[in-house]
Amino acid sequence: MTTKLAIFAYDGCLSTSITGPTDVFHIANIHQRVRKEDPGNPLFSWKIYSPDGKPVNTSTGITIAVDGRYEEAGNPDICLIPGIDHAFGYEVTKKTEEMRSLLGGLIKSHHARGAVIASNCSGSFLLADTGLLDGYEATTSWWLAHHFTHSFPKVHLRLEKMVTEQNNVYCSGAVTAYMHLCIRLIERFAGQSIAKCCSKTVMLQNKESTQAPYIPVPHHFKQPDELVKNAVQWMQENLAQEFQLDTLASQLAVSPRTFIRRFNQATGKPPKQYFQKLRIDEAKRLLESTALSVDDITEKVGYVDVSSFRRLFKREVALSPTEYRKRFSR
Repeated sequence: MTTKLAIFAYDGCLSTSITGPTDVFHIANIHQRVRKEDPGNPLFSWKIYSPDGKPVNTSTGITIAVDGRYEEAGNPDICLIPGIDHAFGYEVTKKTEEMRSLLGGLIKSHHARGAVIASNCSGSFLLADTGLLDGYEATTSWWLAHHFTHSFPKVHLRLEKMVTEQNNVYCSGAVTAYMHLCIRLIERFAGQSIAKCCSKTVMLQNKESTQAPYIPVPHHFKQPDELVKNAVQWMQENLAQEFQLDTLASQLAVSPRTFIRRFNQATGKPPKQYFQKLRIDEAKRLLESTALSVDDITEKVGYVDVSSFRRLFKREVALSPTEYRKRFSR
């Protein structure tokens, strides 16, 4: 039985969010043919739709022909929403508002009849805007975290996850995370064996990969606060020093309680946790760009015990310092 995929394209969507997934599903069909498993019926078929049935102009200027209007999609088993091209987060939220009347009700109706709904990259904004993610986990492009949480406070954003799956709804992380999403869908609809073959073909090492190694400390505050800005500057300049909350609050001429409250409001994190993440960020930079030993880096970012630092780094980044250096060093 063939699993039918409908891709709901639109002007300005990422071209790889269309061509990438269809390539991966095509690879699944090839593996089926090689195995001589029911060659007359491919595992997956797909059609592309646009709001008006006209070709879509994608982010790279490539025009992609479509098979009809959104309303002509019929009853696909999987509905895929491509990512939104953007340079700034506000462009994603603006496009989401533009697409609401075109896509929102349609996606909810497909979900109600039992279709799997999936999004790639910033397409999760279009999906979250329907309300289907309220109360459930989601992921998106890691640099859009602030805009996502601000726009959809009822959604549990799990930014470290490459793919989330709840309520028959899938989200995938930044750009090429579509490969992880496709492997998950292939496993669900075609089985683990075919999915493993596809993973090897596209050289995807681990379907449970994480975005954690790529995520820096966010410097986009939820609300502007000069006091917090000064505190963060002090933290960045004193990473090797012991963090003393009372001392820093005194330097800023506020009580520790007031400092914690304002810092939490601006950054979404307690001061000490934010300071720790800044240390990890600096350790990542040193691992990428220097030949310093892990012991030396541990000292430079203010930790005494190397073993404790290694455990903390692994917990925050999902890689050990050595693994991180091997993957990202210049």
